[in-house]
Amino acid sequence: MKLSLCLVFVGLIALALSKQVKYDNYKVFRITPQTEEERKVLLDLEENNPGVVFWKHVRQVGLPVDIMVPPHLLPMMEEGVKGRVLNMQEMVDDVQSLINAEAQSSLNAAPRLSWDAYYPVNEIYQFLDDTAAAHSAIATTGSFGNSFENRPLRFIRLNKGNTAKPIIFIDANIHAREWITNTIATWITKELLEGEAQGWLDTFNFVIVPVMNPDGYEYSRTTDRMWRKTRSNYGGGTCRGADPNRNFRFGWNTGGSSNQPCSDTYMGVSALSEPETAAAAAFLDTIASETIFYLSLHSYSQLILIPYGTDLGRVPDHAQHMDIGNAAATAIARRYGTRFTPGNIVELLYVASGASVDHMKGIYDTDLAYTFEMRDTGRYGFVLPADQITPSCLEFMDGLNVILERLATKYAK
Repeated sequence: MKLSLCLVFVGLIALALSKQVKYDNYKVFRITPQTEEERKVLLDLEENNPGVVFWKHVRQVGLPVDIMVPPHLLPMMEEGVKGRVLNMQEMVDDVQSLINAEAQSSLNAAPRLSWDAYYPVNEIYQFLDDTAAAHSAIATTGSFGNSFENRPLRFIRLNKGNTAKPIIFIDANIHAREWITNTIATWITKELLEGEAQGWLDTFNFVIVPVMNPDGYEYSRTTDRMWRKTRSNYGGGTCRGADPNRNFRFGWNTGGSSNQPCSDTYMGVSALSEPETAAAAAFLDTIASETIFYLSLHSYSQLILIPYGTDLGRVPDHAQHMDIGNAAATAIARRYGTRFTPGNIVELLYVASGASVDHMKGIYDTDLAYTFEMRDTGRYGFVLPADQITPSCLEFMDGLNVILERLATKYAK
């Protein structure tokens, strides 16, 4: 019986892989521009060669850019780019091999969500329901709307005793391919209810959304592992979806997003055009006055990003964000030596308007607002191996505990 079930599961995995977009012999190169001229070479490549995919976009001179290149464009990289930049190295030899290894880890995964593999959205939602049922005095689940493909946008709310406590809000997986983020969101939930973090429920309430973009996430699992956007389809065009983290109202269309529907950073037809972002914004409006900390989980790069991602530059309380961010980074590094760097979004990355973290800070002046870019720094990029899930969760909780300690000194009653 066990053998037959295993063979069925293997068959399902094989069927799923057969339908997927393949990335055989796609390579990822890291190029670090040493001069403004080299940076302009990369900007030209990004703007005029849609066949290459920028995993890390062009930033300042001296900051690395990661580019995924299909096999048929490798000669162009060798002839047209390599000779014009000095610092170019191969980071990933075959992207599909990383995807295959990731899929293989699912063969040994537990039938219900654990932290040994990446799970589909229905299993994540089942985890929320099972967890709420096991802790019914504290935890409740709900939906704040539906996605374009009519999937529920689920959250879990943790309230212990006094429901008037300040709220910590956590969103994850707003970008479909950033799978590590939903595992961290569910780990946080587990730790708050069953682990060493339970004491924080005496000081704070939590609202956690483990998958902000369920359509995109499922599409990245079944069809295209590198999918980033939603799955909306305005006008029946060939290019689908918008970048939900360029679609929030505050600062929308003020730089760092694209008006081209095929772009990974397409901002949408208007602010909050995506059902997912419109529903999230409406939900946040109902709890914003109680929310003191907004945390958005992303990958990859190991950064602690501080608003704004627009030409507004640093927030007035940037120094506070840096102080707490540095303390969190120090705590994260203690366990495995993993280095996170705090700083303003534009200064560490690039202009990125219309993000959820800017929305909360810019409209509601939420006390603390961070985007965490999780592991790694480029060896695996978005396809982080499953054996790094638990270490990522453990070190992140070390940092989160420090942040909550700082907030508790201000808000504890």
